[in-house]
Amino acid sequence: MEITQDLTVVAKKESSLSSIKIREAIWGFLFITPNFIVVLIFTIFPVIFSFYMSLTNWNILSNPTFVGLANYQQMLGDSVAKETFLNTLYYTIISVPINVLLTMVLAAMLNQKMRGLAFYRTAYYLPVITASVAVSLMFMWVLSTNGLANQLLGIIGLQPVKWLTDAKIALNSVISVTIWKSLGMNMIIFLAALQDVPNELVEAAAIDGANRVQQFIHITVPLISPVIFFVTITGIIGSFQSFDLVYNMTKGGPGHATTVIGYYIWQQAFNYMHMGYGSALAYIVFIAILVLTISQWLLRKRWVYTEE
Repeated sequence: MEITQDLTVVAKKESSLSSIKIREAIWGFLFITPNFIVVLIFTIFPVIFSFYMSLTNWNILSNPTFVGLANYQQMLGDSVAKETFLNTLYYTIISVPINVLLTMVLAAMLNQKMRGLAFYRTAYYLPVITASVAVSLMFMWVLSTNGLANQLLGIIGLQPVKWLTDAKIALNSVISVTIWKSLGMNMIIFLAALQDVPNELVEAAAIDGANRVQQFIHITVPLISPVIFFVTITGIIGSFQSFDLVYNMTKGGPGHATTVIGYYIWQQAFNYMHMGYGSALAYIVFIAILVLTISQWLLRKRWVYTEE
């Protein structure tokens, strides 16, 4: 009799616990429903619809015509698309490592105790929150034929440089502006990581005779390697999505010298009204980013030292 009563009590407790869990689950789903709807409408549905568009010939004004893989086949003969992908690859190879290195060193410098530290941190972060249009206009003036950069070159006796109109230099100029504008964001990320590095390890290395450079290379860098990994991945993704500075400063010119894939997708989709071809280009970029991200993820254990 007592065993039966005990089993009944246990069953009631389990039933009450399960009902509590069900209520908590219902409330949880209710709370995430608004965000899920937003993601569904503005992310999931556009991704699916974009893939459908990549299989069609559509100029927005008429009904889409299904063409299968014709848009993807068109890329094979599109010399501008090939040049654009090469420009984007060059843009990524140059901008991402320089940005990561500069922001890491800058964060290490601003992690020291110095007078006016808050001012310097704010000054380096201001370009991040400055509108791209304002940054573009400022550097279009700085890098123009009679701009500040060429005036400074003239003072020291050098000839003016066609920063934005020379096909060999224009893309590097845009890359430089991109690096300058994005320094503050990665600097904040690295600064947060540096403040989590245990002082005991740095002090132990100093006692063993390591100078500051050796401490940074052999102690700090391995400890912040997960952050380096994160910044590298986000930097690569961002470089493949670059658009605003190219659009504002050069319009992809001269010729196609500064046309990166983000600008070319916009140009095909909204300038030439080739929505299907633009969507196909976007999916190729998606696949390229996915492959690069997965490759980095698989290789992370070789250099991200805190990974188990």
